[in-house]
Amino acid sequence: MSKDDAQGANKLIELLSEELELFEQIYKATEKQSKILNVEDYDIEAFDKLIDKRQELIEKINGLHQKSNPMMQSFVTSPSYKKDSEVEKLKEKIQSKVKQCANLNDENMAIISDKTDNQKDKIEKQSAKRKGIGGYAQAVPNTPEVFDRNA
Repeated sequence: MSKDDAQGANKLIELLSEELELFEQIYKATEKQSKILNVEDYDIEAFDKLIDKRQELIEKINGLHQKSNPMMQSFVTSPSYKKDSEVEKLKEKIQSKVKQCANLNDENMAIISDKTDNQKDKIEKQSAKRKGIGGYAQAVPNTPEVFDRNA
């Protein structure tokens, strides 16, 4: 491996390691969201802050991709490229972490969907009760002659 190839590989390893760390942080934030959602009266503000944090991390990853993708292309096409290299190991770790993040996020989305459906049901029941009370009030006029007729 030439000196330039070695330096390029080292820089790529550095960028991929940073990307892996960012995905670790996304996973931790997603775990915190999961813990928040598993409480009956969850803190929506804390949940939203974690969404913002995850978005910041994703933007950082996108910035790293802009740097690492061209390097990755030249690395893979290099004559010194080896499938068992550190770069490939890091790529596999990143792919694994991305899957973990996606799976946990899917679980969180299912919980949110259930909670949303439950809230909709409660609102619909409350609305039906109010309509029933309103209908009763309209059916029985609240006028003095109703109460005074038999007096």
